[in-house]
Amino acid sequence: MIKADILNVMNRVRGASSLDAALLVDAAEVVRRVFPSVPVLSQATLEPVEAILHLIDLCLPGWSIQLTGKATEPNGHWRCSLRETRGSDEIDLVGLGAGKVVALALLEALLNVAQQKARG
Repeated sequence: MIKADILNVMNRVRGASSLDAALLVDAAEVVRRVFPSVPVLSQATLEPVEAILHLIDLCLPGWSIQLTGKATEPNGHWRCSLRETRGSDEIDLVGLGAGKVVALALLEALLNVAQQKARG
């Protein structure tokens, strides 16, 4: 059930052109089911990129964030990877995301990791 809920939110993220407060709150709710340390977010939260980076920091401390893309108005082409590294070349989990804006790419990558870690 959790994986289906995460996939539902991921599909909303993929269809979005920007990250609004309602989508951010819904995403934080499903992420909290996998990572209980995530606080409840209100509609009047931080700026979207700042909020997602804060969620990544809470859920995946010490992970590497790689962000690449082209900043073109109105829709960029952003890609994000989140990597858990242990040792030199050993990678346990990778979260990948893409989006028209940085916040969407970051959020999809976080949801991707949450889906991999979720049970059921």
